[in-house]
Amino acid sequence: MSTAAGAGGELEVVDRTRLPYVYSADELVGMFLAAYAREESRGSGAEPAFVKQKRHEIRRIVASGKAIASVLREIALRMPFLDKLHPFYRDIIDAALGARAYKHAVAKIGNAHIAVRAIAREAINAVRTAPDKSGVLHARRMYRGRIVSLIEDLRPELDRMREIVALLRKLPSIDPRAFTVVVAGAPNVGKSSFVRCVSTAKPEVAEYPFTTKRIHVGHVRLRGDVVQVIDTPGLLDRPLSERNMIERQAVLALRHLASVILFLVDPTYHSGFSLDMQYRLYREIAESFPAPAVAALNKADLASGEELERARKLFSPVAEISALECRGAGELMNYVLEKYYVPAALERLRASRR
Repeated sequence: MSTAAGAGGELEVVDRTRLPYVYSADELVGMFLAAYAREESRGSGAEPAFVKQKRHEIRRIVASGKAIASVLREIALRMPFLDKLHPFYRDIIDAALGARAYKHAVAKIGNAHIAVRAIAREAINAVRTAPDKSGVLHARRMYRGRIVSLIEDLRPELDRMREIVALLRKLPSIDPRAFTVVVAGAPNVGKSSFVRCVSTAKPEVAEYPFTTKRIHVGHVRLRGDVVQVIDTPGLLDRPLSERNMIERQAVLALRHLASVILFLVDPTYHSGFSLDMQYRLYREIAESFPAPAVAALNKADLASGEELERARKLFSPVAEISALECRGAGELMNYVLEKYYVPAALERLRASRR
């Protein structure tokens, strides 16, 4: 995990390259049995057969137990530590599984590696004290059965962790530490066109958790710093009351990213959404997110004078643009950066010098 300073100390940011591969229960059972079988018999030819059998069995127990214990420990240690995780990722995991269930699953997998070592120690002692060959075989059966049962007991937790890792790997490349402009508005108001206009490079398109939607992540480079511009089609385009609980929680995770919300308004009839509906959505977003929200009119070149006047009265827009042709988009972005990014950057600079 990489870290970022936050109000509560160091906040971890998910590094997808460091997420573990989470083996399924079936894979772990196969790995355990293969490690057990792979250990070959060694020793002096003059050594009594029973002593040689015991040594071979102990080596099998040590090798197979170590293999499984190390894998379980690695999975647990490389899963994100929820209490130190950035709130954006924390909310996503909470929506996917629940914070308590996630912590329980990670702890159970982590504690299982200790249990494997304990079972191996007991099996080694049973082999050493076995009075005959049948005693050794009994210790073997008990050891293998207990390890397989332990792995089977972990099946639900392993399945959940596999889902969480797959979810985190598919998250868009968003840096929650960066200054972020979240572009919102009703469908078809020109959000993606605006992001393309102001981005330094072609925006990344990625899936967003728990929705069938994709988001567009653009970047504006400023003297060594990077500002993110995120278009949220299908996310911040309708009231939260119309969403199920999981989808609502996933959408609200965006509040941890937004430094400012830029709400685009279509004053014409082209989007299919009335100005009253767009205004209600604007008010809900402004009330649901702690970040400041500003409105701008798009498609100003297509709107009639009457449509523009009504939209101006409702939204008090900071700009009127035509994103399709990028007319006014750069000026609007500059306004947002000067009003919100520059003060935040200066404050970070002052804080670093204290």
